[in-house]
Amino acid sequence: MDDFNVKAQAFTDLVLSSSNVVVLTGAGVSTESGIPDYRSPGTGLWEKIDQSIVSIDGFTREPSLYYDYSLELYPVRKNAKPNSAHYMLAELEKKGLLSGIITQNVDGLHQDAGSEVVHELHGSLRQAVCLNCSALQSMNEAMERVISGQNPPLCFECGGVLKPNAVFFGEPLPRIPWEQSLELSRSADLFIAIGSSLQVSPANSLPDIAIKAGAKLIVINFTPTPFDLDAQILINHQIGEFSSAVIKLLDSQNI
Repeated sequence: MDDFNVKAQAFTDLVLSSSNVVVLTGAGVSTESGIPDYRSPGTGLWEKIDQSIVSIDGFTREPSLYYDYSLELYPVRKNAKPNSAHYMLAELEKKGLLSGIITQNVDGLHQDAGSEVVHELHGSLRQAVCLNCSALQSMNEAMERVISGQNPPLCFECGGVLKPNAVFFGEPLPRIPWEQSLELSRSADLFIAIGSSLQVSPANSLPDIAIKAGAKLIVINFTPTPFDLDAQILINHQIGEFSSAVIKLLDSQNI
């Protein structure tokens, strides 16, 4: 059995032998759905845009710049579908093998795949929030208005500027998802980090919190992370391919 299949079997065995499995996902989970990540050399979004565009100060000062930038990625995000990694996690939850997902992603693909317990640390790009009255509206609908020439899009309720309901630089994390993520991490006996560089604070504190509470750690990421040496199992394969192998193992064992 080659290293890839050995690790897929080891991953599956450790999940099956654990009683409280918690997963943290990052942008690498969605790259195979066509959504670019942030830090990959040559393709990461931070190499292509001025990060001030996605800061709350920059957005408040000139929201139209954000929407100019987002027009390029909007069709990609709108048409993105879950990949095998999203489906693998949804299947683990369905089988009662996963307590919950903590995600740094804002694309909603975990929910599309069927996952129900998803804590969105950085909010969601599927909604827009009015900066004046806090009303929530459809981000797709707001983007269609931008395409039609209304930049920035305005709130139907009060006429205020709509902002994506995702966490921009300079904004705090939403309190409830963060508190739920802390609780999950402290109670985990197996913590799995998938597709995350584990460099973004405060989400990168969660693996450490879980380890200090006694959890084992699995890291699945194509590039190195600061937690690789702490991992019980380290997997540097393509996430989608690895997830497909795990799904096949679960099916072959009638789990």
